[in-house]
Amino acid sequence: MLHVGRLPAGTGEAGSSTSMDDEAALAARLGAGDSEALSLLLARYWRPMVSFAAGRLGNQDAAEDLVQEAFVRVWEHREQLRADTSPRAYLYRVLRNLITDDHRRQRLRDRWAETRRRQPEPEAPSPALLLEADQLAVAAKRAIAALPERRREVFVLAHLHGLSYKEVATALGITRRTVANHMSLALKELRGDLAGFLDLMPKARAVG
Repeated sequence: MLHVGRLPAGTGEAGSSTSMDDEAALAARLGAGDSEALSLLLARYWRPMVSFAAGRLGNQDAAEDLVQEAFVRVWEHREQLRADTSPRAYLYRVLRNLITDDHRRQRLRDRWAETRRRQPEPEAPSPALLLEADQLAVAAKRAIAALPERRREVFVLAHLHGLSYKEVATALGITRRTVANHMSLALKELRGDLAGFLDLMPKARAVG
């Protein structure tokens, strides 16, 4: 990519004299890849284009960024510039499109910011709730460990590892009915042990 630097103040006066022949010659040179033609266009149109963009954007730095982008794009697509095309008109058309795109992106950013502003902040859990959750986790772990071995195996495989009753039965070499009975008893015991906490245990599911 050709780097287009910002021009120093006083460069590229809006009143620089141009002629149709001169513009056509510049268009032909630019289309042929003559970087000196681009330099001439920069010197001629940088300041008036920045002034135009700043008036639309209300920001000098943003205006200079878009004008620089406009020159870069014209250079990158110079083969599309016909000899009868005015380089000045082409530059301003590219710049205007860039400004329109910038406005569109800004409107999207503003809408998104407004949407985020209207959304209530999620309420952080209180220290009491966090403590209760920790206590429940510890109590549940102890209650599961206290289950009879086979009942504990069934519960861990079905409830914590997500195996179906059929898969648990196959893994342990028992029937699905036995799995269902163990789960029912395990859940009943755990609910009793955790009665002082929120009842987070699901009800026993039907035999599948």
